[in-house]
Amino acid sequence: METGYWPRQPEEFRLVLSPDAEAGWRARQALRERFSDSLPRQMVIDLIAVVTELVNNAVAHGPGRPITVAPAVGDENVRGEVADQGNPAGAIPQIEKAETHLHGLELVDKLTSRWAVYEGSTHVWFEMPVQT
Repeated sequence: METGYWPRQPEEFRLVLSPDAEAGWRARQALRERFSDSLPRQMVIDLIAVVTELVNNAVAHGPGRPITVAPAVGDENVRGEVADQGNPAGAIPQIEKAETHLHGLELVDKLTSRWAVYEGSTHVWFEMPVQT
């Protein structure tokens, strides 16, 4: 019998959110419900913080189209994506000028092992090591 938190197969989850003021809250609720039994408590807290920041950025700076959140939990890491279907030509200058926005991305940088924006998009991906 196996014990611990780690699934044998990657545990995938996909959520599509309306780009409104409640999107971050809905993302937190869904992630907490989905991963509280399969990840350590601190890992769930960190995952929620990263996704909430990225979703809030998509609401604030995105085109007002649905936001897709797709985390996948594996044995060694959590890989997630947040996409807002935005125009990168318009979004990147806003990101560079938004001082409060950068503070949130510093949190994303601190809590993830790697993160980036797919070239030519506003589609963000991140990785976090699974905590034991």
